[in-house]
Amino acid sequence: MEIDYPKSKVIYGENSIEWLANLHKKALVVTSRSLLKSKILDKILNLVEADVIEGPKQHTPEDDVKKLSNFIQRYEIVIGLGGGSIIDGIKLANPKYFIAIPTTLSGSEHTKNAGFTVEGTKTSKEGKEADVVILDPYTTLETPKWLLLSSGIRALDHAIEALYSNYSNLFSDSLAIEGYRKLIDCLPKIDSIQARLDCQIGEWLSSLTMRYVKMGMSHMFGYVYGPRFNIPHGITSCISLPEAIKINYQASKQKIKAIENDEPLYQFIYNFLKSLNIIKRLSEYTIFEEALKYIDIFIQFTNNSGNPIKIDEKIATQFLEEVY
Repeated sequence: MEIDYPKSKVIYGENSIEWLANLHKKALVVTSRSLLKSKILDKILNLVEADVIEGPKQHTPEDDVKKLSNFIQRYEIVIGLGGGSIIDGIKLANPKYFIAIPTTLSGSEHTKNAGFTVEGTKTSKEGKEADVVILDPYTTLETPKWLLLSSGIRALDHAIEALYSNYSNLFSDSLAIEGYRKLIDCLPKIDSIQARLDCQIGEWLSSLTMRYVKMGMSHMFGYVYGPRFNIPHGITSCISLPEAIKINYQASKQKIKAIENDEPLYQFIYNFLKSLNIIKRLSEYTIFEEALKYIDIFIQFTNNSGNPIKIDEKIATQFLEEVY
């Protein structure tokens, strides 16, 4: 087997954002609306001379990417400050030199492919991966706790679906197992700076798996239903992950035994979400009849993914009923 390793430089640890003081050219900071008046942006602007613009909205609409692409070409250095939508948007806009500073645990900064929304459905293609990634736990302090936790569940979703993917391999398995263990340990302690750094390391490991394997049913639910019903990226995993594991359970038992303890993994993950108070239902975002309208594309996406089993209309309907 051949493994292509990432070319990104990763700077990590408390106050690692101060690495930006090494930059001696004017940069462009692309960030989310919620961070335009943040303390972390002020700190960045004290470290490097930069212009600031608001980047793509949630789920990275294609039109937002086109606007960004037209704008950033005049800059030698682009800094992405935010979650997956900001970082994916910059990757697709093809900057010359890209520094990713994530404020969530979505893991987009560690992948080549970038997700974006076309006509209500999430798709992806290869973009310009980050030249530098800065993992500083202090950059997460202004992220709402529900958003940080739910993005951490998305990272957990990467680990689990990578482990039981039809495309899994020894390298991706090792990343997934260690990433999973770190995230399970640190997410309940997220109020501490050390736990936030541990979670950044955990999502780094789990997100690297997406370079080597295809994800499964839980991710496909997010791609189809997230943009369509404006469900935040991490929340889609909070809705779908336990049931996706349950439906795939018999086909994946051998693969997930490395992370399973005394109870079935789907039950453990459900209880884990409950303990973090981030159990969510599809019914909070749409009615069941509307969800059923997109069942065919959900089946198509799942059967073209790394999901352990192929699904049909009966299984897909059962899944939607359970997560609703």
